[in-house]
Amino acid sequence: MKNIFLFIPILIFGFQTYSQELIAETGLNFTAFEFTNSQGEKLENLQPKTTSYIELGYRHNVLHNTLFLYGGLGIKQYGAIGSDDTVGNYFEWDTSYLGLNFNADVKILKTNAFAVLLRAGTSVEFMLQGTQTLNNQVFNLTGEEEFKDSTLFLKGGIIFQYQISQNLGIFTQYTYAKSSENGNTQKLKFESNNIGIGLAISLGNSKTKKESEAENQENNI
Repeated sequence: MKNIFLFIPILIFGFQTYSQELIAETGLNFTAFEFTNSQGEKLENLQPKTTSYIELGYRHNVLHNTLFLYGGLGIKQYGAIGSDDTVGNYFEWDTSYLGLNFNADVKILKTNAFAVLLRAGTSVEFMLQGTQTLNNQVFNLTGEEEFKDSTLFLKGGIIFQYQISQNLGIFTQYTYAKSSENGNTQKLKFESNNIGIGLAISLGNSKTKKESEAENQENNI
């Protein structure tokens, strides 16, 4: 855990030279698990759980105030709950993951202070901690086959952003993400729907007044 906090300032410093906005976001994560046992049978009756996430990142304009690249670091929780009526088992998973997130955001609509962006991206996530509850017993998931490796997610979504001032914007976003398959004998997939709110804080730049006025005119077109 100590190494994680040492990594955060390194990530921030690495992006700061090139980024235009600091992005701080939090929200809800609706997770569905798809679990396949060693016999190739899928576990039925798994219900999604509502969990939360937080994320900090940088967004940089790379093409005419239309295409933006984003890199961030986040902590996300995943969970599921279910039962097996055949043998009368109750089970529940609760996990926390550290994720490195990389997105491309494309602005498709701009009207005065309001903008709509489409998002496509990927993330690599590593489990920080996790437990499985089976009836009245709780098991540590650290080192278990389907949880020990990094998990790759592909995702897409939409962002609605409103610019409060020159240096501050607020946004809400929806993202759908699906993971690759983890494990060999037992396999696990995640499917998540995220709804979040956040702040986009301008970091300032070295544009001249004339350049800023030209950009403002372009934004209002």
